[in-house]
Amino acid sequence: MKSQTKKSAVKTKKTKVNGVSPLDQHKQDLADLATVDPEFYKYLKKEDAGLLNFDVDDADSIPDDDPEQQLHQLPEELEEMEPLSDEEGEDGEPKSKEERQQVTVEMIEKWSSQLQKTQPTLNTIRHIIRAFGLAVQSAYGSADITSDSKDKKKKKKQIKTGAIDDPESFNAIVRVCLKQLLPAIYKFLRIKIVTTSKLKPETSANWKYIENVMKKYLLNFTRLISMINVPVTLNILLRHVRSLIPFVIVLPNSRQALVKELINIWSTASDERSRVIAFVCLFHLIREHRKEMMGVVLRKMYLDYLKNCKFTSPTTLPLINFMQRSLVELYSLDPTVTYQHGFVFLRQLAVHLRTAIQTKKAENIQGVYNWQFIHALSLWTNIIGLLHNNKEKLIQQLVHPLTELIVGTIRLIPTARYYPLRFHCIRLLIKLTELTTVFVPVLPFLLEMFDITDFNKRHKTASLKAQYINFDTSLKLTKLQMDDRAYKDGLMDQFYELAMLYLVHYAHHVTFPELVYPLILKCKKFIKICKVQNFVKVIRGLLEKVQENVKLIEERRQKTGLNVKDAKQMNAWLEQSQQKSTSSPLVVHFGRYKSMRQREVLEDIAQKEKISQSGRSSLPDLIRPDRQVAGKQNFKSMMEKDLSDNEEEQEELFQIKTKRKHDEIEENQEEEEQDDEEEDEMEQEEEDDTDEDDEDDDEDVLPSPPKKKRHAKMSNGKSSTSNADEFLSIVKKKFDRRKDRVKDLSVDDF
Repeated sequence: MKSQTKKSAVKTKKTKVNGVSPLDQHKQDLADLATVDPEFYKYLKKEDAGLLNFDVDDADSIPDDDPEQQLHQLPEELEEMEPLSDEEGEDGEPKSKEERQQVTVEMIEKWSSQLQKTQPTLNTIRHIIRAFGLAVQSAYGSADITSDSKDKKKKKKQIKTGAIDDPESFNAIVRVCLKQLLPAIYKFLRIKIVTTSKLKPETSANWKYIENVMKKYLLNFTRLISMINVPVTLNILLRHVRSLIPFVIVLPNSRQALVKELINIWSTASDERSRVIAFVCLFHLIREHRKEMMGVVLRKMYLDYLKNCKFTSPTTLPLINFMQRSLVELYSLDPTVTYQHGFVFLRQLAVHLRTAIQTKKAENIQGVYNWQFIHALSLWTNIIGLLHNNKEKLIQQLVHPLTELIVGTIRLIPTARYYPLRFHCIRLLIKLTELTTVFVPVLPFLLEMFDITDFNKRHKTASLKAQYINFDTSLKLTKLQMDDRAYKDGLMDQFYELAMLYLVHYAHHVTFPELVYPLILKCKKFIKICKVQNFVKVIRGLLEKVQENVKLIEERRQKTGLNVKDAKQMNAWLEQSQQKSTSSPLVVHFGRYKSMRQREVLEDIAQKEKISQSGRSSLPDLIRPDRQVAGKQNFKSMMEKDLSDNEEEQEELFQIKTKRKHDEIEENQEEEEQDDEEEDEMEQEEEDDTDEDDEDDDEDVLPSPPKKKRHAKMSNGKSSTSNADEFLSIVKKKFDRRKDRVKDLSVDDF
């Protein structure tokens, strides 16, 4: 091994070129530098003269013949690093006595009193931030740290870091950080708090001493926010984040984690206040540090917005609307960034629509006909409409691509099943015309509904499941909904509302009669064809109001004598007509209709709140008339009175119900004996009085004994099972008198 290193070293040995060594050549080049570049030579001589006047003996101290001393030799065994002791910190410096001790409430109170001084010390701030980190670590879960010993035996040792396990000390250190830490830091940095937005801690001379400590504090505070699920506690911590924004801007390494957590709270928190406070923090962070934060934060918020729009229901729709309004507010801060994002994201939507139109596959169509696509179109409609009013030329270029996207979405599958999606797109087009003053023909998409749907066709079912169709939270209809009666009623309501919403915007315009001409023709044709009177009334009412507005516009045009070529005259006429538009019949009718619809919505919400408060288990009490209740109470009192008077009959009834089978047999035998005695008496009377023929007919029909007498016999009489012979003899006598044939009877026959 040594011989190989010697051979390789001999090859790399410095050789003389043209009889001059490299060292002499370098010295000659430095001497020539004075003549070639005198200024640079003077600079080297002034700054570092050692480069020019170096010692030749030092350079030649290593002989060329010993190459082993010229190469670095690796040791046979590497030295192992000893683990940090309990008395050393992360930087290898020894810990102070307070850092090695267990953090207690008394220590926290001592630090709190030190922070309230006029000029707090750096050590106190470090102790508090370190204790806060230990508190977060104890809540998050401490990890076991392993260290290798010199004899290469691995043993797990839990280093004593003074972790905070006591809830009182945990609450105390968090309370100190929230209330007293930031004022103490401002005192240490010698910064006057005028407004939070103008604070710049990096300008202070003491910032370099506290920069690393604030990094740890922000990271630990971000971890604490991610662990909290209680809304009240989370709101308090988020308000503290608002005051930490000047430090977040200065520290980019800790900024990324905090912004990510704020966006997560803004998009997924269950409490509305937490969402709002997180949005306020993001808004101030972007507004105060717009250059670096704007693009990154908005892109992340846009993606989270689409992720949470995947499913839309009456409960999630308010949260989606909140995210949409907040994104519109942030995008309005910088139109250039808005144009860049709008161009990229609208192009992505256009690519999805183009592939769906070309391939017509179910997967590609599903990529367009979903809630994420619709909510993305709605977001960019609001953003472009808001910035278009501010006369931003870059944003005005996005109006046409957005309109083509919405129209292409409607025409992708123009069937009755996707009527709710069509209505959503029509609302977006109407909003775009109102905000941008760009004319978009919307009536053809509404009038196409009469060609697709046959309103004369009878519905198949009227089930309760499909009785109400919520077009605001649905994109397509099921077969059950399309077969129900409420389906066509909902279509007619949507058509009436959207047509009025679109026409009111142009009710004052000079071209209103020509605009509504196709609508008038279609409505007249529908009134002639349709046989359902409810639908005819709706269309006839709309037609009357439209015709009244047409007559009003035509009268105004005839009075003024407009010249279409004169642009100034046309603009002046439009301004006057717009001022008088509040008195037009269409606008007045739409105002009444809108107030009525709002009242219905409020009543529906109030009814749902009543049902939710009462709960499903509790049923409403029936309200009966007073007469009926009084009659039932009187009847109950009468029943109680009768039962109390006839207690003996109750006992008798109870005894009769609890008789056994053989008791019934004994009772029948006693009744038959009594009947025999009465029959003997009747026969004697017949012999004496032969003239009375009526009694012959009553021989077989005999009155039954009274209940009390019968009860006495049942209670006092003896059982006749022992006197079976007497019973048989009595029965034989009875049948002999009637001259009937009697068989030999036994007890078993009975």
